[in-house]
Amino acid sequence: MILSVLAMAVPAARTHAGNIAAVGVRKTAVVEAVRKTQSCVVNISSEKKAASSSRWPFSPEENQRPRVNGMGSGVIVDGRGYILTNHHVVDKVQGVQVQLLDGTSYPARVLQFDPVMDLALIKIEPTTLLPAIAIGTSADLMVGEPVITIGNAFGYENTVSVGIISALHRDVTLSDDQVYRNLIQTDASINPGNSGGPLINIEGELIGINVAVRAGAQGIGFALPMDEVKRVAAEMLSIRRLTSTWHGLAAAEVNRGGQHLLVVSDVQRGSPGEAAGLKTGDELVKIGSMPVGNALDVERAFLDARPGQPSKLVIRRNGAEAALALDVQPLPEGGQLAGPAPTDAVWDYLGMKTLPVSGEDVSAVNPKLRGGLFIQAVSPGSPAEAAALQKGDILVGMNVGDRNWETIRTDNILYVLRQPEAVQTDSALLYVIRRNGLQSRRISLADPRVKNIISQ
Repeated sequence: MILSVLAMAVPAARTHAGNIAAVGVRKTAVVEAVRKTQSCVVNISSEKKAASSSRWPFSPEENQRPRVNGMGSGVIVDGRGYILTNHHVVDKVQGVQVQLLDGTSYPARVLQFDPVMDLALIKIEPTTLLPAIAIGTSADLMVGEPVITIGNAFGYENTVSVGIISALHRDVTLSDDQVYRNLIQTDASINPGNSGGPLINIEGELIGINVAVRAGAQGIGFALPMDEVKRVAAEMLSIRRLTSTWHGLAAAEVNRGGQHLLVVSDVQRGSPGEAAGLKTGDELVKIGSMPVGNALDVERAFLDARPGQPSKLVIRRNGAEAALALDVQPLPEGGQLAGPAPTDAVWDYLGMKTLPVSGEDVSAVNPKLRGGLFIQAVSPGSPAEAAALQKGDILVGMNVGDRNWETIRTDNILYVLRQPEAVQTDSALLYVIRRNGLQSRRISLADPRVKNIISQ
């Protein structure tokens, strides 16, 4: 009996060993590349509304307009929630929603866009640091080399396809308004919904952003080359645009002795970079805790830097490493940064931190809106929390009594609360953009903290 049991166990052990060997054979370079990058790819959904004849953007009929669903893809370029996609994926839409590989969903806002390049930078507010994709180069691409696409093809989430680079430097005209230059052509399947997703090489590096398909063709898709994407994306993610500060550095990728390096190509006169002692030709190794390999990394490294909190830089000059400290400064023309900020009163009394956004960020909900206030944080126990406001909402208007006001700047809130109507009523209506459209929230004006504003 014992011998027969042992005899039966031997083939089973051999089969198990065979399975392990089979997995080793099946775990190809493509499988590894997908494993490294799939969690960096997101699915994007949105809605558009039909036009409205109403002159006032907060009228009841605004939320009754028919809606059309849209879809696309994106790629995480920074773990704090910065995502690249195509401009046409988020152009004139509302309720942009981003879904991660694990199914978690977040509302997103459009930070920057370039219609000519057809690129957009969007932002979500994740609860944890997200995986960011490894940035590659399109400078050394070879016709015939294998490439991989990942995206939301026809709404089928996280679809992977494999192909080769069919051609380089293609110019494609889709319409009088949209002409693409210098595209990568591939036979890897790119379908509606893939737009904005990554084209990656066999090493799992981002080498392009999928952008277009040829109507009626099979096995012909196109992607924006990564070296051009990096240039535009670095400008979109620049601290000049996002935090109104500057460092004064320009960086370029070079090859020296077969090594890929990032060197300082220019230092602006009178800039924080010049004050830190940086010189043209210095090799940038690390900024803060982040190793840097391209201009996009430089902007990412300085995103959390604030004046008065110098960032440590590791550079290599004449073959020797050195440490420098660079203190970013407010832009010279950034007058809004000087003097007491009205945001402080809104935070102290109402419990919300706000950041102005342009009309382009809210026009998809209603083209009559001229801007709003993105809510960065809501204080626990505050009047803002009691009004059910949330981080990620965009406050676009207020109603007190029989009057409506837009809220484009933070001092607009203070102005509204100091109107006679606010003294004579116990609450105000707030108009906010959240996910799929315009919503209203009521905030108490009877709270002693709000009364502090009204009485001033």
